[in-house]
Amino acid sequence: MKGIVPALAVESIERSVQFYAEVLGFDVEFTLPGPDGKLVHASVKRGDASIMFGTRDPNNPHDQGTLGAGVALFMTVADHEEIDAYFLQVREAGAAVVQEPTDQFWGHRDWIVADPDGYLLWIGKEVRSLSVEEMQEAMMAGAPA
Repeated sequence: MKGIVPALAVESIERSVQFYAEVLGFDVEFTLPGPDGKLVHASVKRGDASIMFGTRDPNNPHDQGTLGAGVALFMTVADHEEIDAYFLQVREAGAAVVQEPTDQFWGHRDWIVADPDGYLLWIGKEVRSLSVEEMQEAMMAGAPA
């Protein structure tokens, strides 16, 4: 396997591309307009992370669930990026904040926003390298590392 690229069903591919590009800073990698000019597929990329977008197929009974339900994408920022500064930029651009920046017991600092279709984007950065034993100890203590 070379990699995994999430393909999200969305209500509006144009709206999703705009959100990921303008709010989260992704580059638009590919767009495919249909005969009517509306996008039928698109992909965006930021660093090594790529996401594809498509719409639900009304003829496929397995493609009719609630958009965003039960799906969270965990993304890490580049080593040179400041996690709190990125959060402020994303919040100021209008993202729906689900969780403010929080230090986690596993050594990451992260925060969560929702995209326009309700997909959760859990964005983090390792701020402290911990062994499994240290993580377990911090988890049992009930406090961030």
